[in-house]
Amino acid sequence: MRNKITIIAGFRMEIKISGHNYQYDVSGMSLLFFPGEPVCFKTHPRGALRLSSRVVNTTRGLYARATFWMEESVYRAEKKMQNYTREEMLAAVKHTIYRVFSRATGILPPWGILTGIKPTGIYQRLLAEKGALETRRILLKEYLMRPEKIPLLHQICRVMETVQTDCSKEASLYISIPFCPSRCSYCSFISVAAERCNHLMELYLEKLCGEIHEKCRVLNENGLSVRAVYIGGGTPGILSPQQIEKLLSVIRSELKAPLREFTFELGRPDTVTEEKLRLLKSFGVSRICINTQTTNDRVLEQIGRKHTRAQYLHAVSLTRKMNFDSINTDLIAGLPGEDEASFARSLEDVLKAGADNITIHTLSIKRSSRLHETPDYFDPRNDHVQRMLDRAYERLLRLGFIPYYMYRQKKTVSNGENVGFARPETICLYNLYMMEDLHTVAACGAGASTKIISGESGRIERIINVKYPFEYIGEYEKVRHNTHLLEQKLKERT
Repeated sequence: MRNKITIIAGFRMEIKISGHNYQYDVSGMSLLFFPGEPVCFKTHPRGALRLSSRVVNTTRGLYARATFWMEESVYRAEKKMQNYTREEMLAAVKHTIYRVFSRATGILPPWGILTGIKPTGIYQRLLAEKGALETRRILLKEYLMRPEKIPLLHQICRVMETVQTDCSKEASLYISIPFCPSRCSYCSFISVAAERCNHLMELYLEKLCGEIHEKCRVLNENGLSVRAVYIGGGTPGILSPQQIEKLLSVIRSELKAPLREFTFELGRPDTVTEEKLRLLKSFGVSRICINTQTTNDRVLEQIGRKHTRAQYLHAVSLTRKMNFDSINTDLIAGLPGEDEASFARSLEDVLKAGADNITIHTLSIKRSSRLHETPDYFDPRNDHVQRMLDRAYERLLRLGFIPYYMYRQKKTVSNGENVGFARPETICLYNLYMMEDLHTVAACGAGASTKIISGESGRIERIINVKYPFEYIGEYEKVRHNTHLLEQKLKERT
């Protein structure tokens, strides 16, 4: 089967749809099986890879039908619809595409036809409407999900039920520090290598403090108390102690209610110092993130991270001595050069170091990353990555960690997911507030996305800042406009 995929690599996936308008979802299904192949929609596809997806009304009922041509072979599937709802039609369209693609390639994506970011939402809705047994049947038979993913969803949803917030009175604050010591080969985030633009950081920080002041004013005047703060990046640890003190002083001066949680994502271990940790502790930071991604020095060098395993272990040791409430470390399954044994050793290093939050990510090959140029990573049958995830989950569960949040991304190796694990008393509230849309998140900084949650309706609106630090500094009027927009929309809520 691998030879067949190699032969067709480089061809466009040509698609024709009729009887429905699910172009976006059909593209998503194509990316599950052929993530390296560009998609184009045509009236008369003629390429080596071509798909026809149709909804047809016959004398026997309404059907979704898919036909897939791959070189000299043709694959067909159909599914009859019962209730004729839009939701059922979409599922039937995706179901037939899954069938023809899986027969042609032998690939069985672990999440079946689910292509969205948050499978937990579907699981919760089905559970409330159908009950546990019928939910399991639907996930296995209709959504074609692998059985081992259902307990993971169930555990995460149980944790979510315990988290309480009043979206009419509470909010979170996110602050973006989009600078890094260097850019990793897998990275697609809007961040800038600080080695090339140190002169921007002071200017950026000045504007950022102004935005924080204005956004907090808007929240306070609209009756929203900030209960969680998350400073992320990029690599916020790249800031000097003086810059950290300036930033945290502004934040603390604006808060009108006690925080439940205050996270500072130091990021790379080589940015961690005792002076910075003491400063963070003095300002009430409760949760620290030190993200090594792997503890294999050879892999770290290969992906462009200029730190070592020893520096990570030292950074966590320093942090533990300060008695923060929790320490998070991110690991990435599927990094180039890292096999299953190496990933397992990285997890053991993180556990022995004492991290009580561990987030397991699956490598995602984004278009703007350097790894996008490496075609081998586009093969979704890299089952060794799925085994990395399965064994890591098993190990963490056995040690008493619980999975508490999850999200998925496009173009992940092995079609994997990202899951946050924590000791029961150390779950990150901000992650749940933000990922599950529990209350408004006001976001400050370049590339930051504010999310407004409207009361009982649950309506979500987003306001996104300009992407790059130089735009943020030079076009700050756009940032002011976004703050006014936030103020207007919060007033409309009430």
